[in-house]
Amino acid sequence: MKSIDLDVRYYHLTRTAYKAESEFHHRTLSLTCPVDEIALVMVDVWSDHYVKTHLDRGRDITLNRIIPVADAFRSVGATVIHAPSPACARRYDGWTEFAGDDEVHGRTAAAKDEWPPDDFRSKTGEYEKWARPKDPPDQKFDDIIENRSIIPEAAPKEGDHVVLTGAQLHRLLKHRKILHLFYAGFAANMCVPFRDYGMRAMRDRGYDIVLIRDCTTAIEVDRTYDEKLLTLAAVTDTEISVGSTIASEKLIEACQHVP
Repeated sequence: MKSIDLDVRYYHLTRTAYKAESEFHHRTLSLTCPVDEIALVMVDVWSDHYVKTHLDRGRDITLNRIIPVADAFRSVGATVIHAPSPACARRYDGWTEFAGDDEVHGRTAAAKDEWPPDDFRSKTGEYEKWARPKDPPDQKFDDIIENRSIIPEAAPKEGDHVVLTGAQLHRLLKHRKILHLFYAGFAANMCVPFRDYGMRAMRDRGYDIVLIRDCTTAIEVDRTYDEKLLTLAAVTDTEISVGSTIASEKLIEACQHVP
């Protein structure tokens, strides 16, 4: 059985009393994973985004880093999975593979708790005074959301898989006996960790999570944009509380050493 040798990076917060935060440093874990048990999960690699700077940065990352990683995975026979959100995923052949009723017909709404009240949840009625101001309608924004697809150069190739939900992803992984998930895509502080097919949800299902740290970027704000501090925070949070990270260059190099 072919295997891949990797050194991944993480933080270990020791269970020792009265440590200083400045004492926490990166640690390295050496892994040997059967190629049949690894998968690349490409989250929300969209062709369009309403945040222009994020779109430009994401396209550059996709063309120069994510696509080479995907090609490296394919070259060794590892699984490549596209998870571009339910509406977007339905644009691609093969999305019904491992799909259940929720994916094909839409999710069944869970029974709502009566508390908090519906009006409070939606900040309407007597609770409207606590709502944030709403932007005026923007047809261009709506068009972007409705029409976006996967960046064409990164679109699914023969043998790749497309999933809509975390449940569908889990069925695919269970069928193929995959245990280790390598994540790439956008955004590092939103969909990559928090989608139901994202890192945290799949970590909670028991999978080993590795973020390819230069194959993602966060949506930044005015105070963080210049230094990309939210991206750094997202990567660091992954290394502390979700799993580990690796650089794309090292991952590609490891694939090249697979017999």
